[in-house]
Amino acid sequence: MVDYINKVITIILVFVMLVLAPQLISYKADEQILARREILNDVEVFIDKVQDTSSITEDDLNYLYLSCNSHGLTVDVQVKRLIASAVYDAENDLAQTNYFATDDPEALANINSGDVVQVHIEEVTTSSGRRATYSILGIDEGNLEFTLAGVVG
Repeated sequence: MVDYINKVITIILVFVMLVLAPQLISYKADEQILARREILNDVEVFIDKVQDTSSITEDDLNYLYLSCNSHGLTVDVQVKRLIASAVYDAENDLAQTNYFATDDPEALANINSGDVVQVHIEEVTTSSGRRATYSILGIDEGNLEFTLAGVVG
């Protein structure tokens, strides 16, 4: 009887190791990597549009928020306008450009040439596929977090 139970347990373990683990890795790769690339692409398209039109409307922001969160990952999207300010130090004869950040919606609507639009993306939750991969295999690549910026010209 014990021999029969050991064979059943062995078959279950072989099935988990040879079938479920590779399927889980393949599913995770498809879900996570593709979603991350699509979010990166959405942010790049948004920054390119802002650089070309020199304006951000509420519809643009809403579309960015919805498109970034539509790929299966829940992310927090922050859009900032970095205003260029030239500082001249007469004592050392040195000119320097500083950038001041603002995320006020009215300031985002009035973008000038030379300003920088910065988009910061941070993943808020952990997907069930990633959680399962970590619990079974102990593999985790961390939360998605990146910042992209572009100069309006």
